Amino acid sequence: MQEKSERKLNRKIIKETVSVCPVCLERVLAQKVAYGDNVYLEKTCPEHGTFKSLVWEGKPRYQVWLRQEDNTKPILNDTETESGCPYDCGLCPEHKQQACCVLIELTQRCNQKCKFCFADAGHAMAEMTLEEISSLYDFLLERSPQRPFNIQLSGGEPTLRKDLAEIIRLGKEKGFPYIQINSNGKLLAADPAYAQELAEAGLDCLFLQFDGVSDDIYREIRSEPLLDIKKKAIEHCGQAGIGVVLVVTVVPGINDGQIGAIVDFLLANMPAVRGIHFQPVSYFGRFPQEPTDEMRYTIPKLLRDLEDQTQGRLRIGNFIPLLTGHSLCSFHGSFLVKPDGQIAAISTPPEKDCCSCKQDAIIGARNYLGRKWGSRPQNAVGESSFEGGVNFDDWDLFIKQVHEKGFNITAMAFQDVWNIDLERLQKCRVHVATPSHKLIPFCAYNLTDKEGRNLYGRYC
Repeated sequence: MQEKSERKLNRKIIKETVSVCPVCLERVLAQKVAYGDNVYLEKTCPEHGTFKSLVWEGKPRYQVWLRQEDNTKPILNDTETESGCPYDCGLCPEHKQQACCVLIELTQRCNQKCKFCFADAGHAMAEMTLEEISSLYDFLLERSPQRPFNIQLSGGEPTLRKDLAEIIRLGKEKGFPYIQINSNGKLLAADPAYAQELAEAGLDCLFLQFDGVSDDIYREIRSEPLLDIKKKAIEHCGQAGIGVVLVVTVVPGINDGQIGAIVDFLLANMPAVRGIHFQPVSYFGRFPQEPTDEMRYTIPKLLRDLEDQTQGRLRIGNFIPLLTGHSLCSFHGSFLVKPDGQIAAISTPPEKDCCSCKQDAIIGARNYLGRKWGSRPQNAVGESSFEGGVNFDDWDLFIKQVHEKGFNITAMAFQDVWNIDLERLQKCRVHVATPSHKLIPFCAYNLTDKEGRNLYGRYC
């Protein structure tokens, strides 16, 4: 009884917000509540009861991590505010942030059956024609006239589209400076000529599904051994000049012990591998069940694992939340491997470097990702401040070193129906472009109730 009273006394409301009910998807009032260094989202639906979900766990402390954001409202709104967030996406005037990356789903077909899948891929659905994709590209250009959005071609498995090279080439011809595909890498591993074909079409980056460095991980998450396929896909993309980013779905108890090993894999496979993008598992799509605290993998836990599992070569202080979007959504860190093998952290916040100081921060963010994740050298102005005494007198040598020995680590903590905070959703900078010419924040687009039914999903 005394222990229960002490826990109650330690309960501190730190933020009032709005969420949705996991059962009926109706808007409900919610609170961010601190219990010591842990923060929960608590909400009550009048019909379906109370729900509590862990959103922050331990150090760095929640309030210390938050920073002043620099958001830029969308240029155009394609829907009106009628029912309110999250029901009017398209985007409606309540949305506070332009996209950095826009995802286009080319197919729902897939050549894997993963246990964890945001898209719940594998269903037979109509696919956009090349003409429809061309029209969608034009729609996106109208909404990002200063510097076009970064484009992610996704699915399903986008390499199952036989016209993928044409789709990439069309996007480049229309003026999109950065195009990547999100792929499991199977077809790229099977044929080096295919990687070359996509490179010649203008592909900048492969966002490669990569969950660990041992096949037991893939058997558990993807239902089959895949490590050799991943290595071969990286080899072929490296030969073709396509940058590779390892995209890690982190599932507690399965692959959270391999964070350091994945960093070591990156270091051993540079410069073909340009970075790592961690995605703590979210409970929507194919896996909508209500998570316990032990099933959550939070941003602070990832930061601590990055430091601990690399024996301090990477440090928590090397990572910061992005200026655009919401501080609780994502973080980034930029690094350089010095000639002696030590790792130096870039200490200049990239979205405010001198290539973007006269622009909106979101344009700086688009430029930053385009420079960092592609294999082709791009403008690197502004990358001039490093920890660890790195000093290049020759600017050309400096650019070459950054390109060949630089890497990035980023993370994105997607929201699900259990922990969704509509304040965060309204600042989302990763949008999905639908065939009906709507832009929908990624977490709204993929949001499913506790039975797996979509709020938007693939039906808009």
